Amino acid sequence: MSAVQQSPVFFPPIHGKPQTRGEYVNPFLYYTSPPAPSGIASFGLYNNSGKVTPYVIETSKVLGYANITSLLAYYKQARKYGVNPYSATLQMNVVLQVNTTQGTFAYWLQDVGSFQTNTNQVTFIDNIWNLTGNPSTLSSSAVSGNGKVASAGSGNTFYYDVGPTFTYSFPFSYVYVVNTSYTSNSVSIWFGYEILQGSQVTSVQYYDKVTISQPGIKSAEITINGNTYTPDGLYYDAELVWGGGGNGAPTQFTHLNSSLGLYYLSSTGVTPIPSLYTFGSNTGESAYNVHDNLVNGVPESYVGTEELTILTNNFSVVLV
Repeated sequence: MSAVQQSPVFFPPIHGKPQTRGEYVNPFLYYTSPPAPSGIASFGLYNNSGKVTPYVIETSKVLGYANITSLLAYYKQARKYGVNPYSATLQMNVVLQVNTTQGTFAYWLQDVGSFQTNTNQVTFIDNIWNLTGNPSTLSSSAVSGNGKVASAGSGNTFYYDVGPTFTYSFPFSYVYVVNTSYTSNSVSIWFGYEILQGSQVTSVQYYDKVTISQPGIKSAEITINGNTYTPDGLYYDAELVWGGGGNGAPTQFTHLNSSLGLYYLSSTGVTPIPSLYTFGSNTGESAYNVHDNLVNGVPESYVGTEELTILTNNFSVVLV
């Protein structure tokens, strides 16, 4: 691994604040109105007409499905954030909870499609942030992979790797894949994708394997938990959300039509994550002019008025 250096490619979490545990988490702590990260996300909560019931999912693998038939974004102030005005991201973000003899750690895993929407190009990029404390700190001596540990300023360090770039045409459909395993002294994370249509069709390709050395590991699972927050006050959630091009930027979508799905590996195989909200709350990139709806049981994101709410308590359509 190289020494810590400044990175041009990062998708930071929002600044969390330690939270007192209640009956269940509140998804609206950090985003209450647009712009917000828009698409689908599970906070580990069923919400039936305001009656909220938390649940927990623990898994080694999460998949995010996207079928995009229209996409153009533009935000004229994007260069203030160091990104292209036509850039946008579709991020699959999950949290790896690592239980050790020294306590519980939370690592934020991001498998990101970074789109240049005016040239129909997408680059797969991963980030790992430490949600155990604030600021996020990762040591280059403890992390190995194809990428680098870098500085995000204000004492924050994180890991990132830039994967392959593809030119796409519509419809463009693909799957994000994040897979994990652990031993008593390390966790391993694989970041990948599978392109189904609209570019060079591939089977699942892992572009990065990251190992984090950590002593005394008792268990490590990707976790969705509606009962409690991460140590730094963010969420054990799973997100598949549209947002700006990076560095905390928003963007505005002028054209968008996409179908989305979130899945985890259970004892019976690939399983839909059952309850989905229309927004995520861990990432700093956000979107204007994205409306989310359920069409024949499938989450759809398209141009329209944003609404931050529960989308479904019973997502059951398998698209992968």
